[in-house]
Amino acid sequence: MSYPIDKKAVYSARYPHGTIIELTEPIQDPYSPKPVGSRFKVDYVDDALQLQGVWLSPQSGSIAVIIEKDKFKIVS
Repeated sequence: MSYPIDKKAVYSARYPHGTIIELTEPIQDPYSPKPVGSRFKVDYVDDALQLQGVWLSPQSGSIAVIIEKDKFKIVS
């Protein structure tokens, strides 16, 4: 018997509150693009499996990081 994986729980454990990530590829968004090297501090994983939080200076904006689409690494 196989059990469904609770992706939100897995991602919440992998990216807990306070985790800082850094983009390894740019986010191509027409309203709030983010270049490689931009850093983001995680607040939580939402129901759409996106990281919600804040962009660290000099970046700003409220665009979420899409876990299964955007390319990034954990830096702390």
